[in-house]
Amino acid sequence: MNTTRKIGNLLLAVSAGVLAVACTENEETPELAQSEVSIVASVGSSEADPGARTTNLVYGNFEISDIKVSLDNVKLILRGTTEGSNKPSIVQIRNNSPQLLTLIEDGVIYEPIIGTAMAYDGVYGKLDFDLVKTMEVPVDDEMYGLSVFAKASWFGIPAEVSIDLEEEVNVMFNQGVEVAGAQDLYLTLYLDKFLEGVDPNLVSDGNGDGLVEVGPDNVDGNGEAYEAITANMQDAMTLKNGEFKKDKKDKS
Repeated sequence: MNTTRKIGNLLLAVSAGVLAVACTENEETPELAQSEVSIVASVGSSEADPGARTTNLVYGNFEISDIKVSLDNVKLILRGTTEGSNKPSIVQIRNNSPQLLTLIEDGVIYEPIIGTAMAYDGVYGKLDFDLVKTMEVPVDDEMYGLSVFAKASWFGIPAEVSIDLEEEVNVMFNQGVEVAGAQDLYLTLYLDKFLEGVDPNLVSDGNGDGLVEVGPDNVDGNGEAYEAITANMQDAMTLKNGEFKKDKKDKS
C-alpha cells in the first residue's frame, strides 16, 4: 500500500471516529422542549371555584376599590430534576427591574402581565418574588416608599392600607403546575386572605380626620390591624393556571 493510500485511510478512520462521538453526544443530550409562559397578576378569593373570576370586592367590613403592588425578581422554579439533567431548574421572569402593578383601580379589576419567558417543559412547584418599595415615582405619589397600597371603605368611611415591607415571598404549590405548551400562569392575591383576622374592633379613625389609616406609621393607632395584614401576605398569594382569559383587562 503506498503512502498516499495509507494517509487517506487514516484520515477516513479519524473522521469516522469523530462522527461516532458526535452522534453519541447528540443521543445523550437531546434537545429539551420549551414553552412560552406568561406570569399574570390577578386578585381572587380562596373560597371561589378554581378558575372563577372575582367580582366581589367586599370582605368583612372593607369594600376595596384600589390595590397596587410593587415587586421584582420573579422566578419560577422546577419541582425537581433527575440527577445529571441539563434542564435548568429556575426560570427568571423578572430580574432587577421593579414593576408597579395595578390590580384594582376605582373598583375595576385588572390583570397586568408581570413578564414572559421560555420555560422548559415540566412540573413547577414554586414561584419566588420580592416585594419592593416603590421609589421610581414622585415623592408625593401615594405609592412612594410602599410595596402595597390599598384603598377601601370601612363602614362607609374612606380607608387606606399602606405596607412598606421589603421581603422575599415564596409561593408554594404542592400539586405543581405543569408547563407543556404556551400558557398563562396567574399570580393571584386572595383578597379574603389578605384581610383575614382583622378584627373590626382593631380599626378606627383614631385622629378623627375622616380617613381610616392602617400603616407602618400607626397614625390612627391601628398597629395591630397592620401587623395582622402584613402577616397575611405570604398565605394570601397563590399561583394557578389560566383557566379564565375572557374579557381580561391589562393594566401595568
